[in-house]
Amino acid sequence: MKLLSLKAMTLCLALTGLWTMHAQELRAVARPNQTLAADAHSLIGTWKVTVTPDGVPSFTSYTVFGLDGNSYEFDNSNPPAAQTIAVGPWTSTGVNRYAFTQINQLFDDKGNYAGELKVRAIIEMTGIGDSFNSTFKFDVSDPTGAVVFSGTGKAVGKRVVVEGQ
Repeated sequence: MKLLSLKAMTLCLALTGLWTMHAQELRAVARPNQTLAADAHSLIGTWKVTVTPDGVPSFTSYTVFGLDGNSYEFDNSNPPAAQTIAVGPWTSTGVNRYAFTQINQLFDDKGNYAGELKVRAIIEMTGIGDSFNSTFKFDVSDPTGAVVFSGTGKAVGKRVVVEGQ
């Protein structure tokens, strides 16, 4: 009985310690009037991006790079019913340099699954951390996963900031 109580107490103390560390991290992130995106060496935040695929007209996207290493992107390159929001991981590859992979699911005009668009990009922060330049490669695959089209391009991002304070 005492052994069980000791194990339970040890588990409770360990969980309390983990929660305390997590709470401290949350307080560090959630300070009023301050965001991690303000760090010039951080990609974390929301970006308005002008995307220019080679040989295709430019379009605008909004991309969010999260603290957890995930990214989300939506754009106006296709009607909303033709593609999903892109999702995928991102990582730092050096000072002011990042890489990410994002994937959209694609649909035909009848709403049938038509394949995927996979984008792989390299980002380099510019200025004071409020902009970036990027190069990317992309593949479009059919529902079987066979690549049916590939391309490259460039993108320029501008950090979206809080307004009206």
